[in-house]
Amino acid sequence: MSDNIELIRQLLGFVQDFENEGGKADIKEFALFLRDKTILENPANLEYDFNLENYQNYKSYPEVEFSTLLTGLFRFAKFYIKKALSGTSIKTLDEFGFLATLLRNGSLLKNELINSHLLEISSGSEVLKRLINSGLVSESPDENDKRAKRVCITPLGITELMESFKVMHKVSEIVIGNLDKSELLNALTIFNKLHYFHQNIQDCDKNASLDDLHEKYVVYSYRPSAN
Repeated sequence: MSDNIELIRQLLGFVQDFENEGGKADIKEFALFLRDKTILENPANLEYDFNLENYQNYKSYPEVEFSTLLTGLFRFAKFYIKKALSGTSIKTLDEFGFLATLLRNGSLLKNELINSHLLEISSGSEVLKRLINSGLVSESPDENDKRAKRVCITPLGITELMESFKVMHKVSEIVIGNLDKSELLNALTIFNKLHYFHQNIQDCDKNASLDDLHEKYVVYSYRPSAN
């Protein structure tokens, strides 16, 4: 029994650390955090000097290569998505994302929907305008604030979205490529960790400057603790 009590004490300590680092009440996010703290955590090696003149050898900087590959994978995905949506009333990834979000959440305020997709209000409004004109989304005044507009997916929008799910699933299978099940699960663990990291920035420091974000989430996070 005493061993279990000690385990609970340790677990509570990790919960406190998790909360201090901006973690949300999400068991999956906490499990990833606990895994890193107890099994995988190693001091980051940030001792090398980044040399701008070494731009041709970008692969010598793992974080640069990672960002480059991630950007490339997104472009590949957009290429396949364009093919998938070519035969539907849904024309872009943003339109597909808006419809999927509305199907999942019901009606939302326009700004809520746009902000959830990390788009500028002007760009997101254009996406919504196309969807409304196509009859895939409807808008109405908000009951609590008549100046605000709520949007929801229409029956036609649901029909079109369900049809697009079939081809988008094919895209998903193409995007994961030749990863086996184990590699896919490992990749999901990594991408979920990154998602939670960046979602926390969006929730807490969305308007901070790039330098401030770098200082808080990169430099400070890896700064050795004072003994």
